[in-house]
Amino acid sequence: MNTTLQTADWILAEVEKGEPDVPGILGRLSEMARGDQLQEAQAMAQLAETALADQGRVDDALRVLRLRADWVPAAEFRNECATTVQKILGKGQDKRAFVKNCGFDKRISISECLDRLDRLRALETGTMCVDKTWGFGVVHSVEPFYERVTIDFERKPEHELSLAYAAETLDIVNDQHILAIRHLRPDELTEQVQSDPAAVVRLALTSYGPLNAVILQEKLSPSIVPAENWKTFWAAARKALKKDPDAVVPTKRTEPILIKEAAGAMDEAWFRQLKTDRDVESILTKVADWWTLNSEAAPDPLHLIVIEDRLQFVIRGADLMGKSVMPRAMMLAHEVFRDDDRLGVAAYVNGVLDENKLGGLLEILSARDMKAFVAFLMDVDKERTLAALLRLMHTLDVSSLSEVLQLLIKEGAEDEVREALIKLMQRRSAGVEILSWLSRNMEKLSEWSLCSSMEFAEVVLLEMEKDHSGNRLKAQNQLRDRFTQKAWVRSLFDQLGSEGRDRYFVRLKDSSAWPTMEKRSVLGHIIKLYPELEQWMSAKQTDKKEPAAPRGPVTSIRSYRERQLQAEKIKKVDIPNNSKEIAVARAHGDLRENFEYQAAKDAQGLLMRRQAELEQMLAKVVPTEFEGIPADRVAIGTGVRIEYDGGRQEQYFILGVWDRDEALGIISSESRLAQALDGHAAGDEVTVPTEHGESTCRIVDVMELPAEVHAWIQDVPDALGDWKPGE
Repeated sequence: MNTTLQTADWILAEVEKGEPDVPGILGRLSEMARGDQLQEAQAMAQLAETALADQGRVDDALRVLRLRADWVPAAEFRNECATTVQKILGKGQDKRAFVKNCGFDKRISISECLDRLDRLRALETGTMCVDKTWGFGVVHSVEPFYERVTIDFERKPEHELSLAYAAETLDIVNDQHILAIRHLRPDELTEQVQSDPAAVVRLALTSYGPLNAVILQEKLSPSIVPAENWKTFWAAARKALKKDPDAVVPTKRTEPILIKEAAGAMDEAWFRQLKTDRDVESILTKVADWWTLNSEAAPDPLHLIVIEDRLQFVIRGADLMGKSVMPRAMMLAHEVFRDDDRLGVAAYVNGVLDENKLGGLLEILSARDMKAFVAFLMDVDKERTLAALLRLMHTLDVSSLSEVLQLLIKEGAEDEVREALIKLMQRRSAGVEILSWLSRNMEKLSEWSLCSSMEFAEVVLLEMEKDHSGNRLKAQNQLRDRFTQKAWVRSLFDQLGSEGRDRYFVRLKDSSAWPTMEKRSVLGHIIKLYPELEQWMSAKQTDKKEPAAPRGPVTSIRSYRERQLQAEKIKKVDIPNNSKEIAVARAHGDLRENFEYQAAKDAQGLLMRRQAELEQMLAKVVPTEFEGIPADRVAIGTGVRIEYDGGRQEQYFILGVWDRDEALGIISSESRLAQALDGHAAGDEVTVPTEHGESTCRIVDVMELPAEVHAWIQDVPDALGDWKPGE
């Protein structure tokens, strides 16, 4: 319908039918109220209420009244609502008693008043109900004049309750409820517990709605399933339900069991409880459960109003509830209201697809939620999502990276993934996560022409020699574990060839990637597969020429010479001086109580370790003058000027691993700032670390190194402080 008049005509025509489309009427009224036609919606709702009541359709008239109650503040509508309810119900002592005792005179919500009215209207002789205190019961009699009801409870027969108390506390159950079956046909239920435990669980879920295993046990045992039989009963039920395609049985006992039959338990009362729920986690869980069970059915318009209201509540407070709340809420909003962006899904996705926000979200989401979230983004904006994931590949943790790469390949972006990985491998900046993934997918090295086997092996070793923590340490340990796996070692070493294996084995032998004892074990595993490599284990080998180590990370010739001088001074000056101190201290007598001796020995250990570290670093790092490096993108050997919001600009020159000079703006290629800028071009927006946390900047220019930086590189020292070699 395109106009208010057309909508009004449709509603009037519909209520005059013998079987009016009440859900359709509610839906049209809701659409009017959400727009700028609230007054018109209220007027049409009153007309619909009256027409339905005149036809004797009391329940339908009360449903329309419930809808109208949502549009008006309770304080303004309470008296009018009570009067309208009385008109809809009609005359009679029982009707007046129900309206009087359903709470319109109390400070409770109108929705709760109408819930209580429903309970009172259901009370008649034989009605089955449940009370939290007295358990299951059957109504014996109702006395509207005295405003009381008598119920035969299991725990207290012929117990009298006031109508007001009954309206507040009772839950009405039908004859298909598991407690009703236990009352009406106990032998049948007992036999089913023995013969078909899964059917009993289905019956419980249909009666109560989704339950987790803990609450399910509370509901069934010991009243229906003897406590001593519970483990056997639940094991049989769980096994059968897992084979049922309409059932979802989670591994965690605290997550709800879902079956299609349980959708019926999500009735009007369930939705009214949801409407008052203010616990974010509870709301998200309930809405997700409802959607799982009802996604294929046409939802009731009033139910959709409750779902929208609760998701809106979650979204408004999501920023205060943890970073994973908003993604989950938006995924549900998209699934439920796919063709109606009433909750701002499109705007949210536009904001997330800024690569900086997406990366942060993927890190905090669980593996299951992360996979669902990426699928959600793809569904909303596939092209931009693919582009953002390609940019983020080298920043993801191992589990996220694996999921993202599988998705990208599945969605036809394999060529883009290949090109991105080639660039990362060429710059030796793939990162430990990507290397860990490639180590599990070795066929991609040749299939995608990423690099040679030797290049890959060398980059892996360089990455294992770095100091990592957190998720990166986990990925690094996964790489280390590969060297203990026979099949993996053979797949790599066979491709290196005889000479390559020799070179790489020596590189492993001298590497700091493992503690000494662990490294010996790794080398032993490799020698078992390739016995000829044992010759490189002996330091006394003279008839074999040791292979040259592959090239490693770079630094300036200036910084390289500084490290050489440090190592040389330790070897030629510091260690000999320390040996003299040890000799002097030893001459003082009893070494057990000789402080000078212990201090000198401790200093000796520190000097020896520092000498070994420097020699290992000098063997790995390659000195360079950084000549002839293109400046199309930020890389080692280039300068970069960045601008922050507000116009503040900063300029840096990225050199090698040991290079730093604050006055000239020289920073190390291993600094967080350099790694964040690496690979970006002028005009790109990048999130970079600052002293106040992360901030977004724009790359203004990428440039070649200026003369003053080249002069700094060429200023190679010939002394270390006051000490010169040879003195």
